[in-house]
Amino acid sequence: MMHSVWNIARDFVSRYRVPLSFGDMPRSSSVNSAAARQMTLVALLLATVLGLFVAAELGQRKLEEARRQVERAAQREQALAEVRQLLSQAESSQRGSILLGDAGYLEPYQEAVGKIPRALRQLNQAFASADTTVRADVEQVERLSNAKLVEMAETLNLYRQHGPSAALDLIRTDIGQWTMTQLAQRVRKIQAQETGNILAASRSWRIDRWINLAITSTALAASIFLVLLLCRLVVSYVRSKERETEDLTERGTELELQVKRRTEELSQLSTHLQSLAEQERSALSRELHDELGGLLVAARMDVSWLEDRVATSDPEVQAHFKRLHEALQAGVEVKRRVVENLRPSLLDNLGLFPALRWQVADSCGRAGLHCTERYPPEELDLTPEASIAIFRIVQEALTNIVKHAQARNVEVSIESRHQSLIVRVQDDGIGLPLEPRQAPGPHGLAAMRHRALGLGGQWHALRAMGGGTEIEVRLPLEKILATESILNPTQGTTAAAGYASPPARSLAKPRSSEGRRK
Repeated sequence: MMHSVWNIARDFVSRYRVPLSFGDMPRSSSVNSAAARQMTLVALLLATVLGLFVAAELGQRKLEEARRQVERAAQREQALAEVRQLLSQAESSQRGSILLGDAGYLEPYQEAVGKIPRALRQLNQAFASADTTVRADVEQVERLSNAKLVEMAETLNLYRQHGPSAALDLIRTDIGQWTMTQLAQRVRKIQAQETGNILAASRSWRIDRWINLAITSTALAASIFLVLLLCRLVVSYVRSKERETEDLTERGTELELQVKRRTEELSQLSTHLQSLAEQERSALSRELHDELGGLLVAARMDVSWLEDRVATSDPEVQAHFKRLHEALQAGVEVKRRVVENLRPSLLDNLGLFPALRWQVADSCGRAGLHCTERYPPEELDLTPEASIAIFRIVQEALTNIVKHAQARNVEVSIESRHQSLIVRVQDDGIGLPLEPRQAPGPHGLAAMRHRALGLGGQWHALRAMGGGTEIEVRLPLEKILATESILNPTQGTTAAAGYASPPARSLAKPRSSEGRRK
């Protein structure tokens, strides 16, 4: 049986190709095949455990059957012995009473005669499940017992009616002895058959016990083998999952690095495109200022020359000249506004803060907003890229406030603190929506963020607790100053070469300029 179990296990290993070592495990095994092998091993293990349970149950039942056979044999032996003992007791008491002539000796006889019917019933009950031959012998024992009782009763009657001599004559006929001899032979025959049955049951139980032990040992060995296979397969599966997790982690890291590189590339591209757009705006602004501005001025001069040469008093002609002067003046204003929108001339001529003051005054004046401005006391020597980026961020923030915020008050502040230039634009409007997708002007917000990131800074759009929106940009001074900066470690202020700041006055301390822009 052990050989057959080993053959089954070997067939299972060859069929499912379970590796015999961890190195033989395929690194690219699929999760489904591993799960199928695990389920198969679990099913075999459960079947083996069930076999162990069945074998143990069968052994227990056979042991219980042997115990019942022994108990039944003991009951039968006890019933036979009780019948023989009662008959012997009755015979001894009856003969003693006849020989000695003492009626007191009949008490055991009478007691035995009273118990013999019950003993015979117990004997029949004990042998009720016996085979036909044994039942025939039991019936013969019952007849002989009854015959012996009749013989003893007749002897006592003869003793009472005719005296001891008549009773002794009946005793000497050996009828009673023959009856007891036949009874003893039947009892020994039954006992021999019961003993044989017990020995046969004992031999069968021993054989069954060895068979059960062999089955249990085989099943236990098979269970251990299957458990080892299952443990090996589980360990291999866990290791494969760990390898897959490591591969996924590596791939995730690679994807994160790739996304980071692509994001940096897109940010650099966005910054480059914004720089190109500003350059094109600056070039277009110069061309409009030089070319279109020159043409408009020349046209006004020619119109003035024609008006002087014609010198008419005709009201209609004078009205046409007036409308022509107004149209040319409007063209000059449109040209100036377009040029300023493309590239503020104040930014290039006077610096960032005057340009911001003009932009804030223009935006708040057109929208009827109350504006508060806070700037450092002195102009910072920023790079052209930083100046135009800060100007565009403030310009875009003011545009969003005018279009979407429904605000009444606006605050624009710039301060230098801890090697950073902090730009804030705050309003008291309806604030940003809770859902980012519903935010107004998402491209404008993205443009502000890209401009800040392009300068190595940070950009935040916050929803104020009391309502309104706050745009905050933090830019590192070391990247936006045009000249080398000197940091005051005690006060955390920065001064740029090219302008001087009083020692007792920090650039981080803003000054307030507040006015109603209509």
